[in-house]
Amino acid sequence: MTTSDSTNTTDEQFTASASRVDGTDSASTSASMTRPVRRRWVGVLWALHWFLRLTLAISLLPYAWTKVFHTQMGYADYSDALVQYGEMSPMGLLWRFMAFSPTVQGLAGAAELIAVILLLFRRTAWLGALIAAIDMSIVFLLNLTFDVPVKQLSGAMALAGLILLIPNVPRVVRFVLGRATGPAVSGVVSHNRIFAGITRWASPILAVIIIVGSGLVSGVGLNWGRPGTPEEISGVYAAETEGQAAAIKGTDHTTDDITQIAFGQIGEGMKRMSIRYDNGDYQDGTYTVDGDAITVKLFPIRKGAQGLLRDYSGAIGFTAERSGNGSFSLRTGDAELTISSDAERRFLFDRGFRWGPDTPINR
Repeated sequence: MTTSDSTNTTDEQFTASASRVDGTDSASTSASMTRPVRRRWVGVLWALHWFLRLTLAISLLPYAWTKVFHTQMGYADYSDALVQYGEMSPMGLLWRFMAFSPTVQGLAGAAELIAVILLLFRRTAWLGALIAAIDMSIVFLLNLTFDVPVKQLSGAMALAGLILLIPNVPRVVRFVLGRATGPAVSGVVSHNRIFAGITRWASPILAVIIIVGSGLVSGVGLNWGRPGTPEEISGVYAAETEGQAAAIKGTDHTTDDITQIAFGQIGEGMKRMSIRYDNGDYQDGTYTVDGDAITVKLFPIRKGAQGLLRDYSGAIGFTAERSGNGSFSLRTGDAELTISSDAERRFLFDRGFRWGPDTPINR
């Protein structure tokens, strides 16, 4: 054995003796060596957690603001008064239900917006994840039962909320059982002092910019959800025709075939309208008013599973003149339509709200 070998052996024995004197062994030394590796992987997991909650929050924002400003489902409009129950698609039924109650639609958007706000701050992210999971689970159920195409997206967003909640599931369980929950679990991505110093202020500032900025952009772009000013002719009418029938471009119908017509009240400038013909056909479109001139653009006759986005297929222009209380005369060429307000077809819009107990009107 060389001197060098002897020295190495002595050093190894000394190290081993020192370890025993200090109460440590090779196993504890190995554990201390793996601790930084474990901390690094924990940081990676929290980084993924941060990325997922940021993605979920940003994905929720458009749905939240469009509900808050009542543009996702819109408002109940006279133009829908001529749609019969059996003609609606399941999605159309859900959309009209939500549109009829701006309060319900606004509260649904507020719940999603609260989830977004809480998700964007580390200490409240667990509560935002819980609210988002509940919100999107309800949306997922509605999408399933009313055949809304974004079933997979809403299901994925509900699942993302549940995944984000995993670190705090024990706290939620203890809360349900009525026990002390303890502090929220909210790990850090890195213990680097520079990184921690930057993110301490950058993260909340970024969160405020995202929330306020998206709200301002959405509000301006969506006209702050204002329903617009109704036109004088906005309403639901029964129609009678006189004179020579005028053809309606893009259809096989003439003005003589019109039995009901509705002009919507929602929107600025261009608004929605609809027509019911004597053979039962339903046709909807849009209209604009310029003085006494009404320009109508029509989509194809409603048949089968038509998509949401459609091209115009026909048009007709009228000259309008009020002819009595709730009545108008519409002229186009040699044809004249006398339209009178139809109280039965607008009963839903005129019913209003009553607080006191009364006879249930469930028609």
